[in-house]
Amino acid sequence: MSGSTLRRGDRGPEVFELQRRLQRVGAYWGPEDGVYSERVEEAVAEFQRRARVMSDPSGVYGPETRRALEAWTSGREHRS
Repeated sequence: MSGSTLRRGDRGPEVFELQRRLQRVGAYWGPEDGVYSERVEEAVAEFQRRARVMSDPSGVYGPETRRALEAWTSGREHRS
């Protein structure tokens, strides 16, 4: 993923990849359609709570959330 901030209303391959990563950590069970819907926003907010991400707005896939989710889904960090 390129590193851009994603939020509700965004669409495309980066959102599709986000949906897949959120599924891998058990935060999202919606469609893999590349649409940053309210459901994706809620899943991002849930992940942010679990990962204790504080610098990005709730439900926005910003830099800190991206780093945390990529670490969780690459096996470099253990989930608590």
